[in-house]
Amino acid sequence: MIVTREGLNEWIDLHNVDADKISLALNAIGLEVEGIHKIRIPERVVVGKVLSREKHPNADKLNVCQVDVGESVQQIVCGAKNVEAGQFVAVSLIGAELPNGIKIKKAKLRDVESCGMICSSTELGLPKINDGIMVLDASIGELHLGKELREYALLNDDIIEIGLTPNRGDCQSVYGVARDLSVYFDLEVAKMPHKEDEENQPGVGRVLQIHATEALNGSYMYKVFDNQEIRVPLLIELRLGFAQIEETCSLMKFLEYATYVTGVLLRAYNPQCFVTHENKAKITIAKDENGLDAIFGSNSEQVALTGIAQADKCKANALDARIIVEANYTHPEIIASLSANKKLGADKHLYRSSRGSEPQLLFGLDYLMKMISKQSKIMPYADTQQIVHDFEEKIININQNDLTSMIGEEIAKNIVIKILKKLGFGVHFAFEQEVINVKVPQFRPDVLNVQDICEEIVRIVGIDNITAKPYVTAEKSRINQPYLNFKKRQEIRYRAVAAGFFETLHFVFDDKSKLQKLGLPVVEDALDVANPITGELNTLRSSLLVTMLDALSNNVKIGKKRVALFEIGSVFDAKRNESKKIAFVFSGENGLPDISNHGKPSEIDFFAFAAKIQNVLGHFSLLPLPSPNGLCSPYEAANVVIDGVVVGYMARANVQVEKELDLGRTYVCELDFSALPYTRKCAKAYSKLPSSTRDLSLLVDQSMPYHVLEAFIRSVAPQALVKFSVIDRYVHESLGDKVSLTLSLYFQSMEKTFEESEIAGMIEDLLRRLNEEFGITIR
Repeated sequence: MIVTREGLNEWIDLHNVDADKISLALNAIGLEVEGIHKIRIPERVVVGKVLSREKHPNADKLNVCQVDVGESVQQIVCGAKNVEAGQFVAVSLIGAELPNGIKIKKAKLRDVESCGMICSSTELGLPKINDGIMVLDASIGELHLGKELREYALLNDDIIEIGLTPNRGDCQSVYGVARDLSVYFDLEVAKMPHKEDEENQPGVGRVLQIHATEALNGSYMYKVFDNQEIRVPLLIELRLGFAQIEETCSLMKFLEYATYVTGVLLRAYNPQCFVTHENKAKITIAKDENGLDAIFGSNSEQVALTGIAQADKCKANALDARIIVEANYTHPEIIASLSANKKLGADKHLYRSSRGSEPQLLFGLDYLMKMISKQSKIMPYADTQQIVHDFEEKIININQNDLTSMIGEEIAKNIVIKILKKLGFGVHFAFEQEVINVKVPQFRPDVLNVQDICEEIVRIVGIDNITAKPYVTAEKSRINQPYLNFKKRQEIRYRAVAAGFFETLHFVFDDKSKLQKLGLPVVEDALDVANPITGELNTLRSSLLVTMLDALSNNVKIGKKRVALFEIGSVFDAKRNESKKIAFVFSGENGLPDISNHGKPSEIDFFAFAAKIQNVLGHFSLLPLPSPNGLCSPYEAANVVIDGVVVGYMARANVQVEKELDLGRTYVCELDFSALPYTRKCAKAYSKLPSSTRDLSLLVDQSMPYHVLEAFIRSVAPQALVKFSVIDRYVHESLGDKVSLTLSLYFQSMEKTFEESEIAGMIEDLLRRLNEEFGITIR
C-alpha cells in the first residue's frame, strides 16, 4: 500500500507532522513502512501560461511557444505534441537544474532561440502521466503565473510505502491508514463528503431496476449518471502514478482513485448490457454454480462476479453517454473460500475483496461523484438503488483483569475505551461486572477474540511504552502418571537389554484361531475387528507371547542357537479393554561357546531363566501356577509374585508348541506392566558389623511346597536373621519320602557382633518351631 503525506492530510491534520514522524507512527502501530520517497520540485521551475504556439520554421516536430512566466514572456521551443495555447504549464527557467541532471541554459534550436523548457512530469521527478508535457490545473492549488512549483505542497509530497499484512484489509485505502494514524496522534478524522443536492434531478428508479432472486452473500449499491465529458484533474493523475495504479480510461481512473482513497470496491457498467424492452436497465443478482454472487444482464448473461471479475464488453468507458456505477461488499472469508482453486478469471478486485474492502458503500459512491463533478460534465440521477446484506454484529466481552494479564501492565479503562472508539469499535462498559462489551466493526473481519482486541490496544499504546518486567518462570510439576509410566518403561527396557534380551515390536492384531487353540482369551465376536488386514491378523491380541514365539522360530530357522526377546505392548480382554503387558521369551543355549564350557554351553533351564528375569525386575517370588494355559508346560510353570501381588506367570513352553515351531527348550514369561512396582528408591541404613553365616540341612516332606516353609520361617525368624536362601536340594532313596533342603542363614546386628552361643540359640529356637509346626528335623 502506497500513501502520500498530503493524501493523508485530506483526512487528518498532519500539517505539523513530517514524513519521518509519520513513518515512526506507522511502524509503531503495526503498519510496517518499507520506504519513504520525498518529492521536491527544484528551484526556478514556475507556473507559466502558453500564450501562442507556432510551428518551428526549420523542424516539423518542434513548436515555438510564447510563454508568460509572470514577470516576462519567454520564447520556448517545445517538441511535445500536446502543447496548446491557453495551457498552464510547468516552465524551467534559465539556471534551473532538474532532478535528471539537466541544467537549463539559453539555447538555439534549429536557429530559433529558446529561453527555458516546458516540462513533463517525469522531468520534474514526478510519475509519468502522459507522453507529453504536464498541464497544470487548479487541483494542485490556485495557479499564479511565475510562482515556483516548489511552493505547491500537493506537488512536493512525501511518498510512503507500507508493507501490509493480509489481515489488515481495512488499511488498503488512504482513509483506512488515516483512521489508524488518527488514533496514534489523537486527531479527528474528517467526515465523509456530504451528499450533493439532488432534489431537482430525476430519480434513479426511472433508468435502473435491481432484482435479487435469492439471499445473497454481499451488499450492493448503484448510482447512475449521464455523461457528456469526463476530465481527470492533474492531482488525481499524479496520485495514481504515486500509487503505481495504471489506467488509460478517464472513467477508470476515477473509479480506481475512489477505491484507492475510500477502500470501497467500485465498478462501472455499460447500460446496454442490462437494457430491457422498456429501455430501462435491469440488473439481476444471483448465485452462480460456485455459490458466489454474480451479476446478470439481459438474456441472463453473466457479466460479473462480485469482488472477482467483470466481463470486458460490459465495462463502461469515458465515452458512454450513460454509466452505471456499482459499489459492493462481501465478507472476505466468503470470497476467499468460494474462489479458492477455481479459474474464475480474477481481476485486481480479488486482491482487495479477499482481504476485506470498506463496507460503507455510500461513502465510496459519494466520494466518486464528488471527484467527477469537480471538472467533468455529468448529470447524476437522484438517490441510489441498493440491496443490503444484514451484518451479524460480533460482540466480544473483555474483562479488565484479563487484559492486564495479557498485556503485563494495567491500561486505564478510559484509555482502552478511547482507543477502541477511535478505531471504530462500538464500546459499552458494564460497571457492575467490570466488563467492556466491544462491538467489532464490519470493516475489521480479522478481529475475532479477546486476544485480537488486546493486540489493538497494545499497538496503539506502543510496545515501548509498556514497562519491561523480568521473565518469571513458575513451572508446574510435570511428574504425572504418564511420565512415571514412560520412565518405568524406559528403565525396564534398559535393564532387559543389559540382561541380554532384544526388544521386538509386533502388530496388536493376531490370529483368532491360534489363540483359541492355545486356550488364550479372545475378543467377543461382536467387538472383533470388522475389516482385518489379513486372515492371520483378524483379532486383537490377548497375549504378547504368540507373536513373540513366532519371532523366536524365525530366528532359529536362520541358524540362531540362542534367542532372547522381550516386548512391551498392549493386549485386550474379551470386552476389548486395553492393558499393558511385558513379555520375555528365551530359547536355546544359556551362554556362548567358550573354553570354559568346552564349546558346548548348556541349554536354558527354569532357574537360569528366572535369574535373568530377576536381573531385570529385581526380587520376586514364584508360586505354583494352578491352571496353566496351552502355551505352558504343566510341569514347569509358576506365578510371579512381587510384594505379595501376582503380576504374571513364568513357564517353560509346552512341548507340543516347541515341536510345532521347531524350537529347543524354550521359556516364556508374561507380566502385567502396570502391576510392576516403580517407586522412589529409599536408602536404608546398613550395619558396619560383620555378618555370620550358617548352613542348615533340613529333612522336609517331598510334598511340602517351599513357599509354605519360606512364609513360616519369615513369620518366626528373629530380627537378626536378615536373609536366608536355598543353596541345595538333595534326594536319595535312603531318605524315603523326605528331601534334604539346605538353607544358608545370614545373621547380623546393627549394634554388636554376635557370639557363637547367641547364633546357636537362635538356630535352636528356629528348629524347635519348625519341628512343632511341620515335624521338620535337622539332617
